[in-house]
Amino acid sequence: MSAPRVTEHPVAARHIARARAWAALIGFVVAFWLSYRAGLPFPECGVRAIVAGLVCRVIAWAVVVSVWRQLIPAQIAAAHRRRQAAEQERAS
Repeated sequence: MSAPRVTEHPVAARHIARARAWAALIGFVVAFWLSYRAGLPFPECGVRAIVAGLVCRVIAWAVVVSVWRQLIPAQIAAAHRRRQAAEQERAS
C-alpha cells in the first residue's frame, strides 16, 4: 500500500486551494496598501502587490501542505482505531 497523497484527499485539496487564494488576496491587498501609503507611484504599488501576492500564495501552499501531510496519517490511524473498536464491540 502506498502512502496517501495530499492531492487525492477530498477535503485537503479544497482546503489547500482556498488557503492559497486567501493568502494571495491578503498579500496583494496588504502590499498594495503599504506601498500606496509609503507614497510610491501607482504602477509600482501594483507590481509590488502582485509579487507579494504570489509570494504569499507559495508560502501558504507550503504551510498548508505540510499540515495536511501530518493530518492525513492521523485521520487514517483514527479510522483504524474506530474500526477496531467497532469490531471488538460487535464481537462481545
